[in-house]
Amino acid sequence: MKLIAYLIISVILIGMSCSQHKKAVERPEKILSKREVVYDSETYNKLSQLWQKYYDEYPSEDAYANWMYAARYASLPEYENLLKKGLDKYPSNPTILYLASMIKHGAHDNLEGVHLLERAIELDPTYTDPLFSLVVNYMDMKDEQKLDLALKKLLESGAISDEIIDYSYNMLACLEKDAILITNGDNDTYPGWILTRIIEYRPDVKIVNRSLLNTDWYPIYLIENGLPDFVTKKELNELRDNIWEAIKSGKIEMPPTGPYSDTLITKLVQAAEREGKPVYLAATLYLSGPIKKYWDNGRKLGLVTLVNAPRENYNYQINKITNIWLNEFRTSGIDSWKIKYAKTGDAGKQLMLNYPAGLLKLLDSIGRYAPGKTLPLFNWYRKHLEPLIPIENLSDMNKMWCTFQDVPEINRWCKQMGYSE
Repeated sequence: MKLIAYLIISVILIGMSCSQHKKAVERPEKILSKREVVYDSETYNKLSQLWQKYYDEYPSEDAYANWMYAARYASLPEYENLLKKGLDKYPSNPTILYLASMIKHGAHDNLEGVHLLERAIELDPTYTDPLFSLVVNYMDMKDEQKLDLALKKLLESGAISDEIIDYSYNMLACLEKDAILITNGDNDTYPGWILTRIIEYRPDVKIVNRSLLNTDWYPIYLIENGLPDFVTKKELNELRDNIWEAIKSGKIEMPPTGPYSDTLITKLVQAAEREGKPVYLAATLYLSGPIKKYWDNGRKLGLVTLVNAPRENYNYQINKITNIWLNEFRTSGIDSWKIKYAKTGDAGKQLMLNYPAGLLKLLDSIGRYAPGKTLPLFNWYRKHLEPLIPIENLSDMNKMWCTFQDVPEINRWCKQMGYSE
């Protein structure tokens, strides 16, 4: 009996030990592109450590790929060396091939990167991350056929969610004819390219990605594709040399959005002004020095800001924007279950917060120039946006509507909510 009891206890202890051991190396969450989920650097650093521990315990190419994805977003100093080791060990892993291609993302004539990206898709045709990068590479190569094919595949694959592509649709709807729209990152740029080039909605609009302006080829590509002549090749080379020398010598600091983009945006706005083309900043733009000045002095129009001389009076523009907002904006993505119940960090949900922010910046102008639209916009806000606003910001945003005390329905709601006396 003693022997049996001893064996039972031993089995229990071994089971407890295994259970505790497994708990210590639990599989972390899968790392997704920031086009889908966005965390801060501290979170990515923690996820990188967790994936490293998991890989040490259960080595596999999938675990290594997740570790490298987290390490990239955590900006670990040893990332490139670790990635090279991973590429040597797992040369057929699509994610590792994609990450390896991103080391020189945006570089001119990056044939090695193109090969890595096309190989990744060949190995896994359902893996869409490489397509985003190939779009940029095909632009540089001036291969319009492959460029449009890559954009079409992104559309057909569902890689860009409904709320994100709807956001770009709504942003484009706000623009005047032949407008230039300056965007910030993937989620406000790729959908616009798909809409204007593949779906052919607002093909008159030229989209300028701010990040790509830091490359040595994209500004000239834009001019060759219909933008005003805002810089020559010689001027671009001199500008890049002078700015880089000033940064190296400590005369100026490296801008957070890249060394050259803001200077080139200024040149673009000036050239567009000379040709009478309207230039808009997307609401998603990071407001660095000169861009903030444009934004502060520009005409706020909800999801965009017009930064050069307007061709239409403000009264007309506010009425036009409110009509577009109420009658043309697509809302199926905003109202989706995916967005309402998205987890923390969901990139689509974060993008949606530009709607209430943009609308609330218009409230004073709406009250002055389009008072008849106040109640319909309030109802639109309540229906589509109020459920998306984080609880910690909801009260402050709701209270802004209470300035319209002359609208009985809004005034009554404000009293019911305790926002006004």
